[in-house]
Amino acid sequence: MNSHPFLNAKALQYKTITVLVLVLMLLISLSQFAPFALIQNHVMSFYGAQSEDISMAVLAMYAGIVTMLPIHFRLFRYFSARNYLLTAFSLGIALSIASYVTQDVMVFILLRFFQGTIAAVCAGSLLIIIFSTQPEAKKSVIGSAIFFGSISAIAVIIGVLSSWITVNMNWNYIYFVLIGLQILALFFSLFIFQSKLIQRQYPLHQMDWTGTLFFAVFTTSLAYVMIYGPKQYWFADAKIRIVAATSFIMLLLFLYKQFTLKRPSIHLSVFKYGKFLLGLFLLLLFYGIKDTITLIYSYAGSILGWSATDIVELGIYNIAGVILAIWFTAKMILKNKQNLPKLLMSGFVLMILYNLWMYYFLTPNLDFSDLILPVLVQGIASGSIFLSIMLFTLSAVPPTTGMTGIIVCAYARFIASLNSVSGFYTLQLNYIQQYKESFLSHLTTQESTFTERSTQYQSLFVSKGYTAEQANQLSVTLINKAMGIQGQLLTNRAIFFIGAALMLLGLVVFIGFVISSKAIAYKKQNILAV
Repeated sequence: MNSHPFLNAKALQYKTITVLVLVLMLLISLSQFAPFALIQNHVMSFYGAQSEDISMAVLAMYAGIVTMLPIHFRLFRYFSARNYLLTAFSLGIALSIASYVTQDVMVFILLRFFQGTIAAVCAGSLLIIIFSTQPEAKKSVIGSAIFFGSISAIAVIIGVLSSWITVNMNWNYIYFVLIGLQILALFFSLFIFQSKLIQRQYPLHQMDWTGTLFFAVFTTSLAYVMIYGPKQYWFADAKIRIVAATSFIMLLLFLYKQFTLKRPSIHLSVFKYGKFLLGLFLLLLFYGIKDTITLIYSYAGSILGWSATDIVELGIYNIAGVILAIWFTAKMILKNKQNLPKLLMSGFVLMILYNLWMYYFLTPNLDFSDLILPVLVQGIASGSIFLSIMLFTLSAVPPTTGMTGIIVCAYARFIASLNSVSGFYTLQLNYIQQYKESFLSHLTTQESTFTERSTQYQSLFVSKGYTAEQANQLSVTLINKAMGIQGQLLTNRAIFFIGAALMLLGLVVFIGFVISSKAIAYKKQNILAV
């Protein structure tokens, strides 16, 4: 007799193969995170958009995910897994077709939001099903490891496909690949899941649809403010003020609903646990600093002139580090849970070393081999920190809070992404302006370095047959270009230094927590002994 709540008897008979199929379906679900950052110029050209529009499209999908998660966990207990996933993947195909045919960037952003809701449904469902195939003592560790490893792996796979497609055809042909993968997922869903619901069915009329609407408006409004705000001088712009006010009001309404409902989307009681708050702080810190890896990819593309394919190849080393660290961390935690603090601290130390390496050694002429080690170290640090922080944070709340811990961690990821996009942009504007003003003060005829370099350039161009006036103009162009590159490099170095300092802060705070926890436990032990 089949005793599994989701899988049919045939799937249970070949459990190992079934788990591999479930992981493949999870990868397909996460493939909707098409890495537009790697092919940003192609997407911008296609839509006639700005870089902020592409960032908004990426974050709109995150907004869709965090909006849908609380609802999803209730829907999943109302429908059978088979029908639920068949519907979700079918809607995903429809959204991919719509994304392919649209040529309006605002419609594209809206579609990305809905793709986020579908990704939340599919990935969330498959994670629950994968968890259910593992022993109780191991499912949280193994499930979290599979999830983060899958996100990392699919980023490389889709990145390779995207870079190949952009070289050989229009970038939006990537949607044909995504549609094909979702059709494959539909095929798998038909054959491995039960057709009927075995779990207790929860009525949908008790769900917080109004709160979900409030939260959707809040997340999208907040994303708009954080992404477009820096370019519009924040609250100096009337539109930013209106959207920010809307975001704040929607947040208050959402929180009010959670306080008053009998069955809220999230249990706000989780915020009374100090360990949980510490975990959220470390998670926000980690995700904000982890995104400095994008500075390396941007440096490789804009300064070194690498193609998208070259950047993806470098990213493979980062993902290899992530997967290696996740495997090792999961193995060590399963062996002994007392290893978790040591693994977390080791990850923070590696992240500090990575940021310091980039701070001290970033120059205009690094090659592929120079960047392999720091990118690999960053991956190892990320894998170790993520799994350790997630387990540390989720263990801080009681089981009675349901999926609230996971949902709030997803919120933290969304906020950290917004902060990194907005924060890096603002820091770059600030530092580039500072360095530009500093450089300009030295670009005078009284500066020997400037006059010597200018004379060298002019002599070179005159020797190539240019007139004196043309040589002077080209000389100024080259000096301006060199100044821009140096300004960008110094800006990146400043951000890496800030990243190292913040990770050091996180490490000190965590060590302080560990020491104080042991001191409190020792004191209680002595009191009990007396």
